[in-house]
Amino acid sequence: MIPVSDGLNACKFSGRGLVSTWALILVLVVLVYATQKHIDRTLGEYRATEEVLYVESGELLKKVLIGFDSLAADVYWLRTVQYFGGKRLQLTNKNFDLLEPLLYITTTLDPNFKIAYTYGSTFLSEPFPFGADAPLKGIALVEEGMRSHPNYWRFYLDKGFIYYWYLEDYQSAAETFLEGSKISGAPYWMVGTAGRTLAQGGDRETARSLWRILYETSETDQQRENAAIHLMQLDALDQIEVLETVLDKYSEATGNNAMNFNELVEAGYLKRIPTDPTGVPYQLEGEQRKVGIFPGSQLQGLSTY
Repeated sequence: MIPVSDGLNACKFSGRGLVSTWALILVLVVLVYATQKHIDRTLGEYRATEEVLYVESGELLKKVLIGFDSLAADVYWLRTVQYFGGKRLQLTNKNFDLLEPLLYITTTLDPNFKIAYTYGSTFLSEPFPFGADAPLKGIALVEEGMRSHPNYWRFYLDKGFIYYWYLEDYQSAAETFLEGSKISGAPYWMVGTAGRTLAQGGDRETARSLWRILYETSETDQQRENAAIHLMQLDALDQIEVLETVLDKYSEATGNNAMNFNELVEAGYLKRIPTDPTGVPYQLEGEQRKVGIFPGSQLQGLSTY
């Protein structure tokens, strides 16, 4: 028979060993995370990530990580932001193939990571080359968030906006906004937004009000910056309409098309060379009397609103 004291000592040893093992695992995880954060600070927030996903299943990761799901979700979220930002800056061979799996791994590891659904659904939906050009995938992702958080009104704003802006399905957008307005705590303007969307779908002012809402409710700098760019694009469309009217008046008065903005300035039709809201001069196609965004501007890729 084993003495009681020996048994107790064995249990103590076993307990100490187990605690030591878990402590070592925790230290290693923290060190890896801290090292990655240091690398990110050194190389930049938008450095493109490796074009390989060693683990494609969030469920498998959950089984392996045994309780470190939230910490791993933070790391994968960081990778997602870096990947998307790096791809947006990439000039050649651009694709966003890893964006969707990175987002799903993040949200599987931590279904409470609400910003991943909101951020991810928008940038899955953005047209190429600024996003993955997959609005239906964006809707699918935000619907995953709805299933995890059925009382979170923000997801209805995100889903309705994808219907409105990227799919031009104003009926579905209005229905989604209206559904979200019924959730406890939803802002008062959800009902008004639904009505305006249904009555004036495709109207530039409605689009501007929606982007302003997204700007004001943004939870990350990236989201806010994206909304600000779209608001400036809408302002640029207003300015372009005015400039093309000026071009028409100049042609009617002189019988010639202005081939550059200097002609319009010298003739007194403009006070100065016009620039877009970011300060980059507009591009003039004289023969067609068309004004456009300079290819190097942040506002390239205007919508048709």
